[in-house]
Amino acid sequence: MFWSAGLAFLLSAAGVYLGIRIAPLSGAMAEVRPDRWHTAGMIPKLAGPGLAAGLALALPFEQWLVAAAACAIGVYDDHRRLSPIAKALLLLVPAGAAMLVTGLWWIGPAIWIAANALNLLDHADGIAAAAALAACLFGGNPDGMVAAAAIAGFLVFNLTPARSFMGDGGSLLLGTGLVMLAARQGPLASTAWLALPLADSLLVVISRLRRGQKPWIGGTDHSGHRLLRAGVSPHLLPWLYFGAAAIIVAFAAGI
Repeated sequence: MFWSAGLAFLLSAAGVYLGIRIAPLSGAMAEVRPDRWHTAGMIPKLAGPGLAAGLALALPFEQWLVAAAACAIGVYDDHRRLSPIAKALLLLVPAGAAMLVTGLWWIGPAIWIAANALNLLDHADGIAAAAALAACLFGGNPDGMVAAAAIAGFLVFNLTPARSFMGDGGSLLLGTGLVMLAARQGPLASTAWLALPLADSLLVVISRLRRGQKPWIGGTDHSGHRLLRAGVSPHLLPWLYFGAAAIIVAFAAGI
């Protein structure tokens, strides 16, 4: 397990670094505005393939292929910008494939929801990766330790000030991968592992519907944005999410 985790960290970190170098050439760059809580500029968002390389050591091959398919959809979106409807429909493919390879009927809807939720949580430096890291570390799944190492390989580039963004490739991959890791312990574990992304998504959807806005149109009304406006340091924010996710997942694992 130690050697697998170490290799997962190295594969992920090397892949993310390679993505940083390639992103400006391929166009996978995010134009960041100061109102999104980061210094203005162009930030690479091609971490998905690097994360996928690390997660290959944490998932059975057929499940990794499902996660890689979700990653491919996100990477395409990072380059060409799929419409929200097109992306939602394409995510049905890995969601359906997960049902086939695991034999679990509920895992398809869970993956579709989780992938979108983690994508929404990725709105401030480090918080989505930190929440995912805690879920893998404290979820009681031995393979989660290897997945945590892969996530840590990305997080070193994603903490404030971020040198790489997760991108849709990374967030859709992680949402899918986390559900399949937690699914071995049942639906409750999957819900606990994704509790913070799900809570943030619910907050955003409700607040936008109340204002008469479309839920899928971006904004600064996420939980992280609200905490930053309340005065929480950008350097502290990821560790608040890490701690909250650790408590939730550890409690669920002990039930």
